[in-house]
Amino acid sequence: MGEFAVHASGVTLAIGNNAILKDISFQLTNNETIVLMGKNGSGKTMMLKTIVGLFRPQKGTVTVFNRDIHKMKPEEADEVRKKIGYVFQKSGLFDSMRVGENVSFGIRRFQKISREEANAKAIEALRRSGLKDVEYRLPSELSGGMQKRAGIARAIAMDPELLLMDDPTAGLDPVLTDAIADLIIEIRETLHSSFIIVTHDLKLARKLADRIGLMVNGKLHGIVPTDEFMETEEPYYRQFREGLLTGPIPVIE
Repeated sequence: MGEFAVHASGVTLAIGNNAILKDISFQLTNNETIVLMGKNGSGKTMMLKTIVGLFRPQKGTVTVFNRDIHKMKPEEADEVRKKIGYVFQKSGLFDSMRVGENVSFGIRRFQKISREEANAKAIEALRRSGLKDVEYRLPSELSGGMQKRAGIARAIAMDPELLLMDDPTAGLDPVLTDAIADLIIEIRETLHSSFIIVTHDLKLARKLADRIGLMVNGKLHGIVPTDEFMETEEPYYRQFREGLLTGPIPVIE
């Protein structure tokens, strides 16, 4: 495994005439956590989806563990995706599947093991995520916080080396948000994985991030160490951090 878990270089993506990502470059080192922040629609989620290969940039490259997922055959891309866990903003659980089936979905797809072994790994992932005796319940029978944890359990079930998390605490109260943050820290220390986390929560970012990146209208304004982001008077970082209406970030695009 090389020095970088993710290396984005000049990534540019448009859908129709709508420019989504504009010349984005950054590196995520092994065992590092980067938090991406920015207004809604600034391109944060699309960056995650581009990294995992759901969208292909018109310009630039994204490598995951030194491999360009956009230039691979589907079976080769699946080999890389085995190392990636993805947490969707709304948990992304399949409503028609029981929780245990949701968590074991990737295991059953990518690993040649028996159903019993897959179920055991799913139950263990649920346990590590703070959930017990929920494997036979439907997602609709879980609270919002439990659904978030089940989504995280599915992402960590295959012991990924890279975790992409899209607003993992959206809609949760401060107590549950802090519990999810502690869970992410525990997973990071256990798996020694690299993380890219999208969030609007400054407290969560301060607790989890080694570096914080600010997205503005499809561009990556910069990535700086967490303490610098929280303390600098640089106008973009300060405006976002303090929620100011005046500054270089347009309130209405």
